[in-house]
Amino acid sequence: WYLNDDRTGASTHTLKALVRVDEHPTSTQPKVILGQIHGWKISQALVKLLWEGSDKPVRVILNDNYATDNDDCDNCSNFSKELGQYKAGDEWGYTIRADNDGIYLATYDANGSNVVSKTLPWGDELSNNWTNPDIAF
Repeated sequence: WYLNDDRTGASTHTLKALVRVDEHPTSTQPKVILGQIHGWKISQALVKLLWEGSDKPVRVILNDNYATDNDDCDNCSNFSKELGQYKAGDEWGYTIRADNDGIYLATYDANGSNVVSKTLPWGDELSNNWTNPDIAF
């Protein structure tokens, strides 16, 4: 899809799921990626949703910019935002939404309560380059 997708007329794209981490690496710092958005032929993920154990908040790792053709990006920096905290075995949900305004990120309990959300407008921490009409996700 494209941010402004002429084929479908869509300009809002949402990845939403209810999840439960039943199994994970047994290391002291497990890492489980539960959802992500990548650009076509772009090595740097726009968004990765990361669960790192029962005692830590869910983190969203974002890349501020990207390089095309799967190249390394010398001027890119990643950063993270913390959302809700969930234990292994708990059911919870997340939403990642990309639209013309930016990225909306949220976690919440399975019943929809306890929403922890962040909105990141394009051009602030995330480069406007991500809105390029030539970028397919």
